[in-house]
Amino acid sequence: MKLIGIIFIILGIISGLLGVRSYLRDDAYAKASVVVKSSVKWAEVKPNPWKSTVSIKLMLSYMRDGVPDSVEHNYSLFYSQHDPLPTVEQLKAATPYIRYVPKDKRSKNIPDWVMVSSKDQHDGVYGYTGFTWMFRFLLSGTALIIYSKVRKQNRRPFQL
Repeated sequence: MKLIGIIFIILGIISGLLGVRSYLRDDAYAKASVVVKSSVKWAEVKPNPWKSTVSIKLMLSYMRDGVPDSVEHNYSLFYSQHDPLPTVEQLKAATPYIRYVPKDKRSKNIPDWVMVSSKDQHDGVYGYTGFTWMFRFLLSGTALIIYSKVRKQNRRPFQL
């Protein structure tokens, strides 16, 4: 049990370091990136006949570093009687935001992601996932080490 606890603590430290790396990378991307509005060139809506989902494919055009560019954006939605399917006209009327890193701010430490969003703020890619795993492993490892010590103490015979 103690060995498993030590392994969990080591995994917690590793996932914590990876969480810090992911957070720093995400933060560097948020600071270096810019947001532009896009327009929808074409939209395609494919309902799934067996489920209440729809697959939506959009071709978005935007200006990237002063040059026209386009990106294909795919996503799925659930629909019901209360939330009907969006029409192609509604999808074409939308103006999604696109976040990218300009050419002059690119480096090997900043990822060259192109993100499509309905708002102009960056929510982050990784969030607190690495830190959550770190705490889970550290708490589990500490609990296993304490449990193994308590169990070892309770095995000793009673002495007067």
